[in-house]
Amino acid sequence: MEIDGLVLRVNPYRDYDAMVTVINKRSSFSFLARGVRKIQSKNSFSVLPFAYSHFDLMKTKDGLSLKTGNVIDSHAKLRDSYEGLMMLDFIGEVTSKFIQEKELHKTYNSIQRIIELLENGFDHYTLAIIYLAFILNESGYGWNVKACQKCGQKDDIVAINTSTGGFICRDCFDGQNGAKLSSRLLKIIRYIFMVQPEMYDHIAFEKDECLVVLSLLEEFILTTVEFRLNSLKLLQN
Repeated sequence: MEIDGLVLRVNPYRDYDAMVTVINKRSSFSFLARGVRKIQSKNSFSVLPFAYSHFDLMKTKDGLSLKTGNVIDSHAKLRDSYEGLMMLDFIGEVTSKFIQEKELHKTYNSIQRIIELLENGFDHYTLAIIYLAFILNESGYGWNVKACQKCGQKDDIVAINTSTGGFICRDCFDGQNGAKLSSRLLKIIRYIFMVQPEMYDHIAFEKDECLVVLSLLEEFILTTVEFRLNSLKLLQN
């Protein structure tokens, strides 16, 4: 069995082995890679996180096992930059915590697009809030950004409820059930929850704007899903 795919996860297994999860446009695969944690392993580079590689797999009684792996694109440019490593760590943590194993392949187009844009120097803060919004959408926690979550009014939106993840109009906002935001920030939030991968580079936002949005998303996650994203700390510095 031969597949091409992006390495999403590498979990140590026994002394020198690893369980590797790979995604492509159609599906996700997990397989045992024996000896890849040895320095002299010929397959070690093919299973680096976020490397795009060709894998020759064999079926065993315990599942799939790696025969050989060859790197197609290591994305070395990202590994050589602080921002790149920070974003890869962020993407890996967010995806693993929110997306179930059988649904992982649905993140492929978005991750590939973000990697491409990062390698071309596009703003990583903008891509961070876009990807987090994408993951919330995919996992069923997407925010209601089309209308007021209380009355359904589409105009005169003034706030976001970070407990329930929805817009609030002026008539429904009581000063206690959400955070009042500028029209600019509300437009950014609407954009990140609606933008498609092919348009990720349509506009880049200011760092300060992205940090505000990240804080709002973090508050929502802490309140609703009740876990903390450790990789956010580096992005917020």
